[in-house]
Amino acid sequence: MRRIFLLCILFSLASITVPAFALSGDAKSEFDEFIRNIREEKRVDQIGYLILAKLPPSRLSEDQILRTAGKFYYSSQEGYLTHVNFVRLERFRQAKIQYSILDKKRLDDTSESWKLVWVETPAQEAALRDMFEPLYSHKNSFVIRIRPEDEEKLIGLELRYSTLDETLVRQRVPAWPSPLKAAKFDPAIADQLVSITASDMTATVETLQNFKSRQVSQPGNAEAVKWLAEQFNAIGGLEVTTPEFTYSSKKLMNVVAVQKGTVNPNTVIVVCGHMDSTVSSYNYTTAPGADDNGSGAAGVLHVARVAGRLPLPYTVIYAEMNAEEVGLVGSKAVAKALAAQTGVQIKAVLNMDMIADRDDNEVAVIGNTRSNWLIDVFKDTALTYTGLKSKTLYDSNIWYSDHSSFWNIGASAILTIEGYPEMSKYYHKTTDIVANLEPTLMEKIARSQLAVLLTLNRATNFN
Repeated sequence: MRRIFLLCILFSLASITVPAFALSGDAKSEFDEFIRNIREEKRVDQIGYLILAKLPPSRLSEDQILRTAGKFYYSSQEGYLTHVNFVRLERFRQAKIQYSILDKKRLDDTSESWKLVWVETPAQEAALRDMFEPLYSHKNSFVIRIRPEDEEKLIGLELRYSTLDETLVRQRVPAWPSPLKAAKFDPAIADQLVSITASDMTATVETLQNFKSRQVSQPGNAEAVKWLAEQFNAIGGLEVTTPEFTYSSKKLMNVVAVQKGTVNPNTVIVVCGHMDSTVSSYNYTTAPGADDNGSGAAGVLHVARVAGRLPLPYTVIYAEMNAEEVGLVGSKAVAKALAAQTGVQIKAVLNMDMIADRDDNEVAVIGNTRSNWLIDVFKDTALTYTGLKSKTLYDSNIWYSDHSSFWNIGASAILTIEGYPEMSKYYHKTTDIVANLEPTLMEKIARSQLAVLLTLNRATNFN
């Protein structure tokens, strides 16, 4: 009887209007939070759940997660990290998929957000735990929940992270592409590759470097967006836009150039790299970002300058992503926009991030379960046309660049990066300048990506 009496009191409190003079300060805030929590429990339709779905990573599991949850942020041997509303949570129960709820909050609550954080050393983990309480961790990946004002603290830890966008949805026409046969040398493709040169790419990187800082809070960011848009417009035949998105209440722009396919325009291949930069300091006024990621941004532009003038059967989107350094925000905006288009199928995403640090004639190529076939295509094609060797990493745990925004919606995407796990000694420093680049590697990787793009467009069994 006592328990029933207490429950009656609690539920009656949910409908009580508390006079303004009754409580004040911390006491009133705590009481309001208490009442809000009671109301939330009664309105389950307004709650979003961050969950770990306990399925082993596989093609079948990924399809099941995308159908049931609509997206996922991260996958490992422990399962898939995703966000669902109450209706989708019920689908997990009905499908008898085991899951654990890591956290929950109102669907309309923008006062806090979840971040997936990449941690490499015990010291970094200790620093993260000193500031935030992780909700989940596996290997290098940690999930935290923070307020907007805490993001600068996270940035100050010099850790890479991704914002878990609760509004992402899977692409409407997902597919598992058929594996391609081993690349055979095609003189017509080889003839196109020589148009990409180390000297031309270096000049592009130098222009980007000369904006002084492309960090999202600096004027050089918008100036670089404008210049890149002008360069894509100069190619001709491309539909060039600078779509806006919001980061921390600030309006930013990506650069998106669309080359319409001549045969199947609803089949899309994305060539991308981020154009923003940063430094490991709160003083962002000097962030040249030559390698990270002037090199990748140059790669996208120079691939477009060649392929953009060729009639290609599939639509190609050349995307210079913004705000990669602050949570992969720009690429999520692009992925979300593509996923929302009826009939559009993203076949492949080719991401270039830091491609000019040193030339040991090897590039790291990273992909998840859905992208294994694309890793193999790149490896074979690069070796065939440029002699570039690939360090292949079939590892969904390496999510810290823009390729993972497309993994989230069920697209095949790979990252090409100068090395893994080794990093440039100039990473996020004011010394990341053109003088410290290795242009030969940059040329080889960009030529390889162009060869992959042309190979995919010529392959009759890419369907």
